[in-house]
Amino acid sequence: MSKKKILIVLAVAFLISFLIKEYHKRLLHPSSNMRTEWELIGSRSDTLLCTIYLPAHAGTRVGYHYEIMKRFAHSHDMALQYVPVLEDTPVWELLETEKTDIIAVNIIHDPVPKSLSGKVCITPQITSLGEVWIMMKDKCPWHLNLVHWITLFKQNRDFTKFRNRFLPSSPDRCPYDSLLKAVSRPLGWDWRMLRAVMYQESKYRMNARSGRDAVGLMQMKASTARDMKVRDLYDPEENVKGAARYFAYLRRNMHLTRLPEEEEINFVLAAYNAGMNRIQNDRERAALEGKDPDAWSDVAPYAPEQTQEYVEIVWNRYMGWITSSE
Repeated sequence: MSKKKILIVLAVAFLISFLIKEYHKRLLHPSSNMRTEWELIGSRSDTLLCTIYLPAHAGTRVGYHYEIMKRFAHSHDMALQYVPVLEDTPVWELLETEKTDIIAVNIIHDPVPKSLSGKVCITPQITSLGEVWIMMKDKCPWHLNLVHWITLFKQNRDFTKFRNRFLPSSPDRCPYDSLLKAVSRPLGWDWRMLRAVMYQESKYRMNARSGRDAVGLMQMKASTARDMKVRDLYDPEENVKGAARYFAYLRRNMHLTRLPEEEEINFVLAAYNAGMNRIQNDRERAALEGKDPDAWSDVAPYAPEQTQEYVEIVWNRYMGWITSSE
């Protein structure tokens, strides 16, 4: 074969390889000025509503589903909004009434009802446990594009690293370490202290909700969220950043910056659990009885027993991580 033919063959091969890579790149990360399939179809909204209908013990798999959904939404210029449900919620009605667009569900434990047979699109398994995403075909015209997108996403070279952040779940494998490192810097705290709080509050489950309506990874209440400018408590980044701002707020308003760091953290943790006013009152009571209001060991007996245990558990978990890393 002549040199000219060899060069032509190489040029064609290079062009084909480039076009394939560009196609995959644009499907997963379409640019703002490109007419995507979503734009051609025409969207009902710029917000994608999602629901993750898995039991509490699913742990970090909840965040795994949420983060993949968030990436799909971002690739199609949509914001993702989580629609919370309880375990006894008639979840299939959410799809039919358009209160959510996508449901992540274990198809083995919660099969699609016969009334929706042929009306829904079911993705390939997102995890090996039978967890899939389901959407109404007529209300989500992009369902086939989603299936294709998921296939390409799992073929991405960074997918294994992404998956390993969330799976398998354990106390020592937090998917949000990078976020915690970033938000801990303004506080000046070791990021692992925030991780210890997160584990105690939610076991790293981003859709956790307490009986007192505390929500998300750091279990913030709606009133606190409003004060800390948090719009979506279920979004991991907003929830964690809001909690860090609240820690700074507690430290500032309780005048703790002059204390040793350990005592500062003790009182912030106690106020996070029991409320700032309660802990401030406990400090005043301790002072009136001749105790040191700046020493948690002197103030702790006046605080609720649950709060005393909370501070101790968070510190023990944190120290366990510190010791194991040495």
